[in-house]
Amino acid sequence: MPNMKKIKSQINSVSNIQQITKALEVVATVKLQKVKQQTEDYREFMIEFLKIVQVINHKTNIFNSENRKKTGKDLIIIAGTDKGLCGSLNSKLFKQIFTKFEGQKDRTDIFTIGKKALEFFGRSDFNIVWSLDIKDEFIEEDLTDIYNFIRASLTNRVYDNIKIYFNFFKNAITQIPLSFDLFPLNQNSFQTFTKELNINIDELISEDLENKELTLEPDAYELAKEMRKQLLQHMIYWALLQNKTGEFAARMVAMKNAKDNSNTLIKDLKLSFNKARQWVITQEISEIVGAKMAIEE
Repeated sequence: MPNMKKIKSQINSVSNIQQITKALEVVATVKLQKVKQQTEDYREFMIEFLKIVQVINHKTNIFNSENRKKTGKDLIIIAGTDKGLCGSLNSKLFKQIFTKFEGQKDRTDIFTIGKKALEFFGRSDFNIVWSLDIKDEFIEEDLTDIYNFIRASLTNRVYDNIKIYFNFFKNAITQIPLSFDLFPLNQNSFQTFTKELNINIDELISEDLENKELTLEPDAYELAKEMRKQLLQHMIYWALLQNKTGEFAARMVAMKNAKDNSNTLIKDLKLSFNKARQWVITQEISEIVGAKMAIEE
C-alpha cells in the first residue's frame, strides 16, 4: 500500500527547496546585472588607459623586460568561487589546471582566490603560498594582498613565470576556462588581454598624442616600469571581474534548472499521491461492498 504520508512529506520538502532555489536565482540575477554594468564601465576606462599605454609603448618599449637568471619555479594564480551552487564552473577550471600541473608540483606554487580553489588544491597536495577571499562586490583596494605578493615576488626574482587562470564570461550560458601570462609581460600577453576585452589595439592610438612631442618623466625606464605595474594590476582586476560575472551567471542558470526540475518532481509526486489516494478510496469501497455482500448472504 502506498505511503501517502511519506509522499506528502516529499512534496513539502521539494516545495521548500524550490522556494530556496527560486530566491537564489533572483539574487544571482540581480548580482549578475550589477557586475555586468561594472564590467562595461571598466572596459570604457581601459580603452582610455590602453590608448596611453600604446603611445608610451611606441616611445619606449614597456614590454622589454630585463633578463634574469632562471629560478626554475612558476606561480599560478587560480580564481575560483567562495560558494558552490554554480554548476560545473569550478570543476572544469580546476581539472584543467590539475591535469596540466600534476607532474610539476615541485616547481609550481599556487595563489588561490576563493574557498573552492583553496579546498581543491589543498586536498591535491599542491604548494599553496597564499590565499585570498574577495567579496561579491569588490574594488581594486580589496586586491592589495595579491598586488603586493606579486610585486614582492618580482622584486626578489622568485618566479620565472606567473600565470592567472579564471573563468571567462562569454554569455549567461557559457563560461570558458581561460588563462594568460602576467610575467614575463610581453606583447603576446598584451594582445591576448586586449583581444579578450574585444579591443583592437591598432585603433587605440590617438593621432594627436602620437604626433606630439612627449616628455617622459622621470625617465623612459622608470615610466615603462610603472606602466607594466599598472597594466599587470588591471589585467588581474579584469580577470577576477570576469570570474565573478561567470560565477553569478552559472549560479543563475543552475538555480533556474533546479527550480524547473523541482516543478517536474512535484508534478510526479502529486500524481503518485493522487494514485495512492485513489487506491485507498478504491480499497475502502471494495471493503464496504464486500462487507455488505457478506451481511446480505
